[in-house]
Amino acid sequence: MEIEDLKHLCISNLILVILNKNNTDTLRKYAEIELRKRIRNFGCDYDDFLHIDDKVIKERGLNINNYLISPNVDMQQLMETYFLYAKDTHYYTNGLLFSEKLLCNKLDFGMPFFRKICDCEIKNIDKRLKKVELESQKQLLLSIKSMLEKRQHNAKQTIIEVKESTLPFDVLCASDAMQELEAISLCSCLEFLCNISDEERYKLISSKLGMMKIAILERLNDTLFDPDLMQNLYGLMFATIDSFKLNRQKRKLLEQVRDGYKVDYESPRMQYALQKIKK
Repeated sequence: MEIEDLKHLCISNLILVILNKNNTDTLRKYAEIELRKRIRNFGCDYDDFLHIDDKVIKERGLNINNYLISPNVDMQQLMETYFLYAKDTHYYTNGLLFSEKLLCNKLDFGMPFFRKICDCEIKNIDKRLKKVELESQKQLLLSIKSMLEKRQHNAKQTIIEVKESTLPFDVLCASDAMQELEAISLCSCLEFLCNISDEERYKLISSKLGMMKIAILERLNDTLFDPDLMQNLYGLMFATIDSFKLNRQKRKLLEQVRDGYKVDYESPRMQYALQKIKK
């Protein structure tokens, strides 16, 4: 990997680069600079954000091919990952990297990629059911289809419910990725001193004019804006930008599912996932 490639990586890929001691010190340092740059206005401590994927990486390793953010991802890996990690588990403890939640999730407001995948895969399963002969295979496909349909229904129902909420930021947080961002954000993106360097902050607090600017901005923040709403709007923009970094993976997966990619639901990993669901 070249240093110039770092700006094209998603957040979780940057974290993998930083934590992997097999990478050169120079590459890890520049990956850190890129990560700090992206989260500068998010209102989150760098060390806290760096370890957002810590638990997942400890369980699943540093090899990018273990994750959906890999350029080698395919529909088999996507569906196995959904049933193994994302289905019926809490967004914070489900074993997915932050950036994986943009590709594979239960809730998807503003990020409909996986909803599109599920719609196509349900149609693919319907086509397979017309040709399957073994009753055991038929029942397996029917079970998978039912779980995917339930996922689609629940995601749409959640969006309907939050749209009826009196709290506008409930709508913005109706996705797995946004819920995780909300859990780790520390301050509003409009809190002026949260968004500037130490040098810029010193210039402000060391002069009367600077202190006046701070007072005006704080007043505007208190009177004109809902801090929670603005923080979540920024979080949605942050997640959307990260989602763009995964366009290569999304194009590949959509092409596969639309071309009728035949997911092996009898694979050992899928069977293991389905056994976990039954428990």
